[in-house]
Amino acid sequence: MLAATASLSCLTLPIFQAEAKEEATPVLKMSPALMREDLTELASNIKLHHPRPFRVISEERFDELVAEGTASLDENANRADLLWAMSGILASIGCAHSSMPHFNQEDALIEVGQRFPVEVRMYGGRLFIMDPLSNADQLSIGQEIVSINGISVADLRNEIFAHIGADTNIPNFKEPAFNFYATSYLTYALNFAESYELTVRGDTKPITLAPLEDFSPKPIISPQAECQESLCYSIDEQRNIGIMTIRSFDYYGSDGQIFADFTAAAFDDLAASNRAGLLIDVRGVLGGSGLVGSYLLRHLAKEPFAYFDNEISDPRGNEGLQELQRPISTGFEGPTYILMDGPTVSSVSHFLALAKENNIATLIGEPSGGGKSTSDGKIRLAASHSGITYTVARMRFDVAAPSLSIDEAVRPDIRLAYSLDDVLKRSDTMRDNALDLLALHAGS
Repeated sequence: MLAATASLSCLTLPIFQAEAKEEATPVLKMSPALMREDLTELASNIKLHHPRPFRVISEERFDELVAEGTASLDENANRADLLWAMSGILASIGCAHSSMPHFNQEDALIEVGQRFPVEVRMYGGRLFIMDPLSNADQLSIGQEIVSINGISVADLRNEIFAHIGADTNIPNFKEPAFNFYATSYLTYALNFAESYELTVRGDTKPITLAPLEDFSPKPIISPQAECQESLCYSIDEQRNIGIMTIRSFDYYGSDGQIFADFTAAAFDDLAASNRAGLLIDVRGVLGGSGLVGSYLLRHLAKEPFAYFDNEISDPRGNEGLQELQRPISTGFEGPTYILMDGPTVSSVSHFLALAKENNIATLIGEPSGGGKSTSDGKIRLAASHSGITYTVARMRFDVAAPSLSIDEAVRPDIRLAYSLDDVLKRSDTMRDNALDLLALHAGS
């Protein structure tokens, strides 16, 4: 258990982080039989290791998907086909911690000339042009795409989302996950088409796209963002509000002191300068140490609180989170808003669930991409023949938030949404609106 001081030096690597496993030597050119063996092996590993593989899908339907996947790996199949089939099987069980490592293995197989040649972003299930790239002479930012190669955006969305893992298949996570790798997902969903043509809303004539000659993905953090680091603390002088921007919960072992020092400096300023309020921005944080989330909550809580639901959660989780979490006195008394969105998952959705359950802070923004109940303790595996790597969760972890559903996202107390301009131009009206509302709450 963490002592009730401003130190995180006792943070240790939780058992539920990925375990290393010696990888098989990858075989790039394989027979269909070996591909089918790798896919069957994946299915077997899910059944062997996962604590609840049939949470959102029946075992019968799962087996049917595996059979369909193996049947698709015919004489014309290649490594990309195998990767796509494996990602579909993993995503079917609705577990964000049982997945391919992002979309990197798939992306590495795409040659520049094969890539879908327009940067797009999905917004509310609709597809918009963010950057025409090599097609600026015939497309404009903000145009809506209604079909590609004769396939509707709705059908493409369904196909792609079936290959993106998310806890209980929560779509709040799948849409931003698609946006991170949009050109890659479309290349796979359209089966590495020799050419691409799209139809934009208001024009029935398809537009044939020019292929790319080079490609660089957009940075995950907007270049316009004030904070470009993992941890930032800033002051909104006009509103007298402190802003903690946290882009990662990945602080383990001795690195925990980095987060402890950051937290101490922020709360020292909040108390000494009598700040009217605090905004904690955790948007886009994909997880990390639960100890980090608990440590931050302890600086805000007035009463002790439980972290894990110990009757449900795997006892192999971090011992410090199985005990009562005690408040840390800071001297800051102002209201706190926590800014959240769809990519806030895993230990961050736990953090949000506990803040909501214990009335520790006001949640503001979009629903999270995960909930109070996750499966983690993932083991990293490599397919025997192809060497394709993936993870499978082995343990269940529920935080002590009995009023919340185990199958749904954590919902904000105040709903804010990104505008289409925010998504396409990488602006951030959500944070500005959150600061306005917090200032009203604080009376500043």
